[in-house]
Amino acid sequence: MTFNKSNIICTPENQDISNAERKMKTILLILGPNGVGKSTTAKIILEKMPHTALVDSDWCRAMNPYNMDTVILNTYGLIKNYLNCIKINTVIFHYGFHGDRKKRFDTVMAKLREDGIIFVISTVILTCSLDENITRAQKDSRNDERIKRGIENTFHYYDGYDYPKIDTMNLTAPQVAEKIIDLYNKEITI
Repeated sequence: MTFNKSNIICTPENQDISNAERKMKTILLILGPNGVGKSTTAKIILEKMPHTALVDSDWCRAMNPYNMDTVILNTYGLIKNYLNCIKINTVIFHYGFHGDRKKRFDTVMAKLREDGIIFVISTVILTCSLDENITRAQKDSRNDERIKRGIENTFHYYDGYDYPKIDTMNLTAPQVAEKIIDLYNKEITI
């Protein structure tokens, strides 16, 4: 098998979809502190929403040795391929903006726009109490050092952002996913 554009990018030539199914492409950006439930919620949304793809930021940066340029290229490549896929309307991307990650995200978005890809970003921030955040991180088998670093670097980071917030306290992951889907559906019909 040789690789060419049609092998690695979903293109209109190799897909069957009606014009009614074509919509403005959206990146559903799920933000929040470490351990709040972004990954779990994103996977549930993927199961519930048709014409959706998930880019897992963990896999975009899973390498040894770590290389920032490769992380940016991985993220860019995956999001670009899904945005170019005619059967995909929404790309879910769960992420954290702490440290230099906001800069990385902005670099990827700028590169996509430079390539002429038209999309909108729909952002939601997940929150919970500090005690709940620690409990969730412990259940996720994170060690004390990682939990402490996550709390220090990410817990209050999103307080200043003016995006819709969902308090995940007393909600199951499927309930959080439903709230995000409801918010998303309201946003795209306005």
